[in-house]
Amino acid sequence: MTHARQHRIQVVAHRGASEEAPEHTLAAYRKAIEHGADALECDVRLTADGHLVCVHDWRVNRTSNGRGAVSALELADLAELDFGARRTREFWRTRDEQPDWEHRPEDREDTSVLTLERLLQLVADAGRRVELAIETKHPTRWAGQVEERLLLLLKRFGLDAPASAADSPVRVMSFSARSLHRVRAASPTLPTVYL
Repeated sequence: MTHARQHRIQVVAHRGASEEAPEHTLAAYRKAIEHGADALECDVRLTADGHLVCVHDWRVNRTSNGRGAVSALELADLAELDFGARRTREFWRTRDEQPDWEHRPEDREDTSVLTLERLLQLVADAGRRVELAIETKHPTRWAGQVEERLLLLLKRFGLDAPASAADSPVRVMSFSARSLHRVRAASPTLPTVYL
């Protein structure tokens, strides 16, 4: 007779509650936390002026009302874009139910570009343990700077050097083995996942 190891099933909100609010926006991550997600998944890219932002695609064309590569834009440029503009009532017209989230231009913070720093603060303020699965997006013109900035931010929040991988509320993921090697070299106890 074999005994299966039992693991707790974890609910991970991919790009936030992206069915209810625009992906990678503050609104989507707030919803995920409100709904009780155990963890949040985010993709990070480095802007031209060195800020990590939560954007999946290498360009902003699909998810915002702007155009261009994230790595070629500065944070101020990205802050001018509306990452909720494409999730209008037209989008929801083909769905069975309407979300309780509604795009309102006056709620700029909810649909502005989300920095990883702001997401880390949201998690810190959640009032309970919320884990983070952070995917570094590669290839990029900034190479190792992505991981360098990521580790600096994690250090600022006291998340860069957990006692053990099991204790860490953060895991770093990537399709780039080189990215993960850089993370492991700088922070050996931070869990990494090769995708």
